[in-house]
Amino acid sequence: MNAEERRAKIIEVLEKTKKPIPGNELAKLFNVTRQIIVQDIAILRASGKDIFSTSSGYMIESSQRLITKKVACRHSRKELKEELMTFVECGCKIVDVIVEHPIYGELHGILMISNSKDVENFLNNLEQKEAALLSELTGGVHLHTIEAINEDAINKARMILKEKGILLE
Repeated sequence: MNAEERRAKIIEVLEKTKKPIPGNELAKLFNVTRQIIVQDIAILRASGKDIFSTSSGYMIESSQRLITKKVACRHSRKELKEELMTFVECGCKIVDVIVEHPIYGELHGILMISNSKDVENFLNNLEQKEAALLSELTGGVHLHTIEAINEDAINKARMILKEKGILLE
């Protein structure tokens, strides 16, 4: 299989799944190195494909029409799980986190968290890598891009987060 055929197959594989696929898994599937996959993904992105890189792997955003809203929050690290679980329990997907940095401007972190298992994986990864949250740069203040099939799900999450003192208005 040549590079163009492999890239077409990568798109097929990514479109068939709703979960991120790690680069090393794609490398095994196509019998190439992970670095070749990284290059293929870069070329596919440059050609206009909407491929996202998450901490769990690569994925293509579904074409399903979803409601998308930005939600402003402020919380400490100990309230992180509560915030994330509120969104997913209300049927929302947490697409990303955004903070405003005084030097770099907007910083985005792709999350793609849509269920409690994703929340647990994210929290475990955060703990294992002893990583800092982007919101720690801004005193806990951050935005999330949230997706849901209807506005009611987002409004319910906002209401609960407001009651918990996490929502910024």
